[in-house]
Parts: sequence; C-alpha cells; structure tokens
Amino acid sequence: MDEEELTEQETALYDRQIRVWGANAQRRLTKSHILVSGIKGTVAEFCKNIVLAGVGSVTLMDDRLVNEEPLNANFLIPPDENAYRGRTVAEICCDSLRGFNPMVLVSVVKDVCQ
Repeated sequence: MDEEELTEQETALYDRQIRVWGANAQRRLTKSHILVSGIKGTVAEFCKNIVLAGVGSVTLMDDRLVNEEPLNANFLIPPDENAYRGRTVAEICCDSLRGFNPMVLVSVVKDVCQ
C-alpha cells in the first residue's frame, strides 16, 4: 500500500481516534479539506469537532462583521470587543480554531458571491 504513514506526532495526538476507527481512516481524515460557509451556533461546534478530529484543512467563509448576534450564538468569538472590532466572523473563528489543533490548517476565504 503506498499510503503515507501517520507521523509520530499525529499518532500520539490522534491516538484515541485511531483506536476507534483505525489508522487508515485517520490517514484519510488528515487528507480531507472542508469548506464551511456561514458560522453560526451548531456550525461552530461542528468546526471545533472536525479540527479536534484532525482533518487536513478547514476553510471558513463568513464575511459578516462581528456584532451582537454572532457574539451571542458563537462560542468561538471571545467576548472582548477589542479582539473582534472590525473583523469578520470567519477571521475571529479562524484564530480560535487554530488554537484547538495546530496540526490542522485553518484559513479564511472571502465570499466571492457578494
């Protein structure tokens, strides 16, 4: 089989997942790329879970500026107004998600349909 092996760091970090669904599934997961458009309540939880599970990359798309509505419905947005003033929901969530798992590439893309 010519599939790339998991690194020692990945094996240590994802040990519990490997025990549940096996090394082959974890290898496939680390190669997956997820695009998330619109980050509201349950989507924030989904993003946290897939980052912790070790997907290869997550791209966030949500150009709304942070105001009271996303602040109240999204635990990835810190309550400190100075941290999010003038920034989009995707930018703030990106910063938070990177802290959960530094091995996952989390990035932001602008909504091209606006």
